[in-house]
Amino acid sequence: MSLFLKQQIGQMLIAGFKGLEIKQGDPIVRDIQEFNLGGVILYDEEVSDPNEKWRNIQTQKQTADLIQSINEISEEKLFIGVDQEGGHVNRLKADYGFPPCSSWHEIGLFNDVNKTRECAELMANTLNKTGFNLNFAPVVDVNSNSASYVSKLERCFNSNPHTIAEHASIFISAHKKQGITTVLKHFPGLGSAEADTHEGFVDITETWTAAELEPYKILLSKHRIDMVMVAHCFHSGVDPDWPASMSSKTVHGLLRSELGYDGVVICDDPIMGAIAKNYSFDTAMEKIINAGVDLLGFGNNLVYDIDIVPKTVNTIYRLVENGNISEDRIVESYERIQSLKTKLQ
Repeated sequence: MSLFLKQQIGQMLIAGFKGLEIKQGDPIVRDIQEFNLGGVILYDEEVSDPNEKWRNIQTQKQTADLIQSINEISEEKLFIGVDQEGGHVNRLKADYGFPPCSSWHEIGLFNDVNKTRECAELMANTLNKTGFNLNFAPVVDVNSNSASYVSKLERCFNSNPHTIAEHASIFISAHKKQGITTVLKHFPGLGSAEADTHEGFVDITETWTAAELEPYKILLSKHRIDMVMVAHCFHSGVDPDWPASMSSKTVHGLLRSELGYDGVVICDDPIMGAIAKNYSFDTAMEKIINAGVDLLGFGNNLVYDIDIVPKTVNTIYRLVENGNISEDRIVESYERIQSLKTKLQ
């Protein structure tokens, strides 16, 4: 076992942090310089503390300066990520001086490729100018249930898998032109899920249909997809024992073997209730990584943990030491991540 192994594990993490600017003693500086953190995710609103309003994003200039400061303290390329879907999931709000950004559902109501292109190009240009290189979008969940969590928040484009894929393709191409990595989510599909994985266990066994895989099949045949996000939902027909993010049958079996995806897989935040309320941290880390997930995205905003990065690196390192996770499994993910990072601007 080596220090380099810990550095490889660090690259497998993306984490949120507090601060509108970077100061030398901030935990995020330690996380980047000592633990080789793979990337960061920025938010506008502070959720974990009701006494604090701002997290990382207040104005475009302040955000651009913050990102520049983050990049300056890292010797490695960092993923600088944000959830910029538009609508309800919109961290770069017009109130802060960013261009207005319609929800994916609103764009879907037009069902016009020119409108989609216009919105996607504006979004990608804004991200690029501000310094982001990773957008956790587009959502390719099929709107098969108007009562679903993602549908109620207007995160689904519409109910036609082929139309979703067509417009997601436009979205991806616009981002690629600006050097922005994109993420297809939420595999294998949350379009029918009435419950919210942020809150607790979500079973899609009875509501999910194979049509929810169609956008992935189409897009994987058309693009070199940068990243796919696996959800924390449970589908007993795919895996009777584990939720998707912890399931080798879902990641290795369905996504990689059946659909032929060989790129980076990220999972939704492991601190979400679907995982944290049902499994120990050790079990979650072991199962998620052994399932074939490469990147773990800790928003660190639902619940703030100043030591989430060292805690996770040391937990995974110990699991490798104990033989619960193979060193080869870490190297496999590290190499996928480094390959994707060569494309970052």
